[in-house]
Amino acid sequence: MGSENLVKNSDSLIDLLAAQCSDLERLLALAKDETEAAKEGKFTRIWDIVTERSVIGKRLETFHQQIAELRNSLEARGENVHRYNITGRVIELANLTLLQDQETHLLLADARETTLEDLRELEKGQLGTNAYLRQPTRGLSYDQNF
Repeated sequence: MGSENLVKNSDSLIDLLAAQCSDLERLLALAKDETEAAKEGKFTRIWDIVTERSVIGKRLETFHQQIAELRNSLEARGENVHRYNITGRVIELANLTLLQDQETHLLLADARETTLEDLRELEKGQLGTNAYLRQPTRGLSYDQNF
């Protein structure tokens, strides 16, 4: 009975680690998609990607907790859990995702600055138009009867 439980826990740990890696790979793919969407100015797409990444992030938190519990359980039984060690791949995926996110952040910051500059120019134009419309004589280009 004890060895069946050990095998079951070992299989569960392997399944969780595989699911974790799969989600991390999906997270990286989404980060790349997000960067492309930022390059193309597709901000609605970015919102959809961020929403999907949030769901994956919550699932990864759950995986992390379950993996820690299973590792502790297996170690308590004397099992060598380091043979399931995929920490290197997890770290690699996390670092690649962070690098991709930094690129996206720079693109979004640039888009924000461009938008702010456009808004400032729009405000200047609006102020000029309002000043022109307040003038009692507007010149030949403004005629309400035309």
